[in-house]
Amino acid sequence: MSWSLDFNWRYVYLIAIGLKFVLALSNSYIHPDEHFQSFEVLTNKIFNFTTNPPWEFSSDTPARSLGPLYLLYGPLLYSIKLVGSKLSPLQIWYMTRLQNVIIGWVITDMCIHRLLPTKPERIKGLFYTLTSYITLVYQSHGFSNSIETWLVLICVLIINDLRFILELKVPELQIQNQNQRLFWFGVLASIGIFNRITFPAFLVLPAFYLIKYLWHNKISTVFCLLGFIVPTIAFILIDTFEFNGSIDAVLDHPFDLSSYVITPLNNLIYNSKVENLSNHGLHPYYTHLLVNLPQIMGPGLFFMVSNFKNQYWRTTPFLAVISGVSVLSFIPHQELRFLIPIVPLACCCFDLKNISSTSKKEKVVKAPPFVSILMNLWYIFNAFMAVLLGVYHQGGVVPALDYFHNNTFQKSSSQSIQIWWRTYSPPSWILGDKYNTLQVLTVTDDSPLFEFDSTKSNHLIDTMGSNYKHVTKLIESFKDFRGSIYLIAPTASMREHNDIPMNQVWNYTHHLDLDHLDFSDLQSLKPGLGIYEIL
Repeated sequence: MSWSLDFNWRYVYLIAIGLKFVLALSNSYIHPDEHFQSFEVLTNKIFNFTTNPPWEFSSDTPARSLGPLYLLYGPLLYSIKLVGSKLSPLQIWYMTRLQNVIIGWVITDMCIHRLLPTKPERIKGLFYTLTSYITLVYQSHGFSNSIETWLVLICVLIINDLRFILELKVPELQIQNQNQRLFWFGVLASIGIFNRITFPAFLVLPAFYLIKYLWHNKISTVFCLLGFIVPTIAFILIDTFEFNGSIDAVLDHPFDLSSYVITPLNNLIYNSKVENLSNHGLHPYYTHLLVNLPQIMGPGLFFMVSNFKNQYWRTTPFLAVISGVSVLSFIPHQELRFLIPIVPLACCCFDLKNISSTSKKEKVVKAPPFVSILMNLWYIFNAFMAVLLGVYHQGGVVPALDYFHNNTFQKSSSQSIQIWWRTYSPPSWILGDKYNTLQVLTVTDDSPLFEFDSTKSNHLIDTMGSNYKHVTKLIESFKDFRGSIYLIAPTASMREHNDIPMNQVWNYTHHLDLDHLDFSDLQSLKPGLGIYEIL
């Protein structure tokens, strides 16, 4: 059986493989969490960079675990440190992205190959997963959601195998020992929960088959629990040591739960309060279903519900998709990236049978015009989103920080002030400050007050989307500063603001600020980020 569509899917597949690596080495910056919940924390502990860890890692009740971060990135970062390599932070960042591409590629392809029963099904699942912009872009970035995707895939695969054993009722399979597999399921479940508290949401419905198997094989429950307990204890001890500085309190009072730092519990308690979630944004309960899901899947949604039917509705991947979307929709804070783990599972459930016809004479699957249109829309949608989010979205922030790393922070005697305006929060770890000369401040219209640390010679000030008049007053307040003062801002935002004498010393064209667009003025769409030295 061959495909008679108006495209050569093999060429597209090979091009997409290359794009994975090209986009991994691009400089886009999708969301602050890809830096601030990973490298902004680890590089401080491993390389002694001066950084600005977020509240999840610095509060009295830490809500993020360091265990999964050490597990994924620790070997690479410590190897770089041990060999004494003088890689720049930007080069280290590229290496971690390439590592994510390779790990994600291996896990995704392996799981899809084993989840789907026939070669055509596997080709379909692999093809649509790889050509999705979520796979091409998000999976190489340092999101905890990327790690969650890999863990969900493996766990769904294990549950699917157990389901197969239960339903097929073949004696040879029934007597096979699954204890080792269930032990590793417990390990992965522990890593998943400590990585993101949302991890169980994708397994609520598929877990029915896990529970059913454990009910019939009760001794296996012991191995599953053992697999969960071992890494859980390890992560709790790691977090307790890292956040408290020692585990003396644990040794003195091992049965006192207050002596331990249990980050998933802290995270759950924090997110169970609506007033806390309101600080990060509250969304209607339909946001995932009606807003985020179409943005993630694009035209792929038509393949999921073609003719309002789907022959895969009882499969384990389909149940995981429904489970994840449904459970996460009950949480009032709903971001697009929370649904990333469903993408490869949903692509496995694309139902092409209802919208294609077979020629008995030629034995060729012929696609009607509607399918050809959908395929072209799939290409256009994912190509556009891959370029937008994989290249242009806040693409100048990291290169600008690298500019300062090379021109300012390589010298212990430098003095500078960086004022960032209308960009995402700059991840200070890219500066690679090993001399502890950096002070990081956030100054906004709502929080204009700050304490200037005169013992620091370099200062990074994030003004977010403040009014330009407030930025002007801030710049004027540093008129007695002896070092260099820089304003880093989108090129489009600077065209009407020339009241302060300044000189552009650096420019990056592949940068787009999507938060301050004015569609009535096309000049606001002009890409670019500049570094302006105040004269």
